[in-house]
Amino acid sequence: MSLGIGVVAVAILLFFTDPSMIASEAAKIPLISIALFIASTIGFHLLRSVRWRLLLKAIMGEAEFGMVFWTNMIGYEVNQFIPVRFGGEVTRAYIIDAKKHVGFFPSLSTIAVERILDLLLIAGLALLGAFTYPVIFQQFSIMLILLVTAAAAIAMFAVVLLGSRNLPLVMRGFRWLTYHVPLRETWRTKILRVIESSLTGATAIGRDYKLLTISIILSLGIWFVSFLGFYAMLTGVGFGATATAILLGIMLFQLTFILPSTPGNVGTWEALFLFSFTAIGLTTLPASPSLLAIVFVTHAFNLILVALLGTAGIGLLGLKMGEVFRIPGMKREEAAASHSAGVPSSTQTNGLCASS
Repeated sequence: MSLGIGVVAVAILLFFTDPSMIASEAAKIPLISIALFIASTIGFHLLRSVRWRLLLKAIMGEAEFGMVFWTNMIGYEVNQFIPVRFGGEVTRAYIIDAKKHVGFFPSLSTIAVERILDLLLIAGLALLGAFTYPVIFQQFSIMLILLVTAAAAIAMFAVVLLGSRNLPLVMRGFRWLTYHVPLRETWRTKILRVIESSLTGATAIGRDYKLLTISIILSLGIWFVSFLGFYAMLTGVGFGATATAILLGIMLFQLTFILPSTPGNVGTWEALFLFSFTAIGLTTLPASPSLLAIVFVTHAFNLILVALLGTAGIGLLGLKMGEVFRIPGMKREEAAASHSAGVPSSTQTNGLCASS
């Protein structure tokens, strides 16, 4: 169903522009621009793996970079091909737990910290672009989205930092909330144990100022490197916009990945890219063949790189494709039950442990 919607979206885009013109413009993209985009995509994932390894190291000791990198790529591949947001994050947490026995929720909590940092830096870079691009001040809704996103990210990060300094205080707050919600006592107990376990893993960043500083710097690098790849592609075809305007457009596009998507982001990548640029006046619809060429080519290369590296990771970590793509659909109740009972959640990973 969702794939069909994506195909329809692509068909609509192609209806208003001659596909042969798009192909012709794609052929004109300089090879150096394509090479820089590929390099930025790989650099993006390498930096993500460096950051995640540091966060994992805080809860499990030394972690092999290769295992972290390939697990990261597997998670991205799952997100690409299963139309469920955050399925890849669940997969990553299961794999790390299966390999290192650190617990599913503490592992998942490091990924949650990653996502909060991502949200914070994407919103920050978008606001940087917005305040140097006067046109955006006429787009109240866009500014409101950016400010609300930044505020939400700051609030979530504040909870993590506060929890790192005073976990009992934060847990009292969560207990107060759960006791004001009509829940069965067994569910309330499970929820509070999951929250406490997750915060225990997540709050390591707040107890180590060096880790906090390096994580923020790496997060800035991750999203700036991503921007540089798109910037190289757009300037390669002579797209007429300032660097800060393109920065704003790309960060808005990155924010849309919070929304539900289609398998392989078919249609949604193209539609949301154009929506982000149209919303701030960087283009009009129907879009030019050169911009459509950039949209389709960047999507294709991103899809191919993630699929290749993710599939390589599955093989190198000794996993099976069927196991990996079943993980997001596993019952969360089983993981929560095993955790609350003190049983390592890696027992729920359908043989992932045996393949390590």
